[in-house]
Amino acid sequence: MSDLPKAYDPSLVEEKWQSRWIEEGCFKADPASEKPAYSVVIPPPNVTGVLHLGHVLNNTIQDILVRRARQKGYEALWLPGTDHAGIATQVRVEKDLKQTTGQSRHDLGREAFLEKVWEWKEKHGGIIINQLHKLGCSCDWDRERFTMDEEYTKAVGQVFIELFKEGLIYRGRRMVNWCPVSLTALSDEEVIMTEQKSKLYTVLYKLEDGSGALHVATTRPETIMADVAVAVNPKDPRYAHLIGKNVMRPLNPTPIPIIGDEYVEIEFGTGALKITPAHDKADFEIGRKFNLEIIDILTPTVISTARKCPNFTAWTALTRVVNPWKCWKPPDSWSTLKTMITKSGSPNAPMSRLNRASPCSGSSNTPA
Repeated sequence: MSDLPKAYDPSLVEEKWQSRWIEEGCFKADPASEKPAYSVVIPPPNVTGVLHLGHVLNNTIQDILVRRARQKGYEALWLPGTDHAGIATQVRVEKDLKQTTGQSRHDLGREAFLEKVWEWKEKHGGIIINQLHKLGCSCDWDRERFTMDEEYTKAVGQVFIELFKEGLIYRGRRMVNWCPVSLTALSDEEVIMTEQKSKLYTVLYKLEDGSGALHVATTRPETIMADVAVAVNPKDPRYAHLIGKNVMRPLNPTPIPIIGDEYVEIEFGTGALKITPAHDKADFEIGRKFNLEIIDILTPTVISTARKCPNFTAWTALTRVVNPWKCWKPPDSWSTLKTMITKSGSPNAPMSRLNRASPCSGSSNTPA
C-alpha cells in the first residue's frame, strides 16, 4: 500500500469520483419512485461570469442536505441550471462587442446580437456547469435547465396566467427604475444612491386669476411640461390660503391645481413642489392620492416628446428650451442624492410603466 501524498492533489480525486458517480447514475431521481420526495432547485447562477466563493458555500450546503436526504431514504432531486440574467448578460456582451469589434448592438441588429448573446451563454454557461462538476455537486445532470429554454419559458408563462386568473397578480401602471441604455425596468437592488452636484432652479408659476405667483424650486425643470399640480404643505402659512386655486404651468401654459400635502418639506427650496407623476416616484404616489393625470413626455431612451422640445433628450431639453424662458432666477448649486443604474452606469430615469405586481393588503401597491 502506497503512502498517502503529503499534499492533497484534487486532480487525482475529483474528476475520478465525479465521473464514476455520474456514470453509475448515483444522482438520478426517479419520478415513479414510491419513496418520499425531496427536491431542491439550485439557485441558478448567472451566465455572465464564473462561480465565486459565495456560490461554493451555498452549493456545498445544498449538496450536504441533498446527500443526507438520500441516505435517509428519500427520492432526492437536486435540479441544476443557469440563469440568463438578461440585462447583466446584455451589458457584458455589449462591452465585449465594443472592445473586440468597435460595434454596438444597434450596429449588428437584433437577430445578430441575439446570436452573440447565445454564444456568450454557451461559453460561460459551460464554464459554470463544469465548475459545479468540479465541486462534486450531486445534481441530476440529465435535467439541467437554462431559464430561456423553450419549455421552461412556456411553464413560466402558464404560471403567470394561472396566478392572474386567481387574482394573485395584476397588471397596472407603476413607477419603475428605468435604464435608458438597456431600455428596461430594474429592481431597487440594481440602483445605487450617489451624491452629485446639481442645480436648483426656481420657476415662476403664475396664479390663473392673475393675483400673484408661486416660486417653485426644482432640480428637474426639463419635466415641467409633464407637471399636473403644485403641492404645498397645508401647515405652511405662506401658501395654505392658496390650496384649491390654480396656477399656470410654464412653457405650455395650462391651469393646474395647487394641492395640500404634508409630504412637502416646508424648509426645502421654496416650500412649493411641482408634481410630475410620470417621472418621479414620490410624485406618482401623490398623484394617485389626488387622482391626478399622468403625462409621460419621455420616450424609453429619455427623448422628450413635448411640443416645446421634441426629439431632445431630457437633459439637452433643459439647455435648448428651458433656459431661454425668463421665468426664474439663476439656479443655485445644490448637492443632492441621485440614483444611478449599477450595470450600465447611466442615470436612473424613473418612469411610469405597465407592470405585473402582487396585491398586498394595506399596501399602496394594490391596483389603482
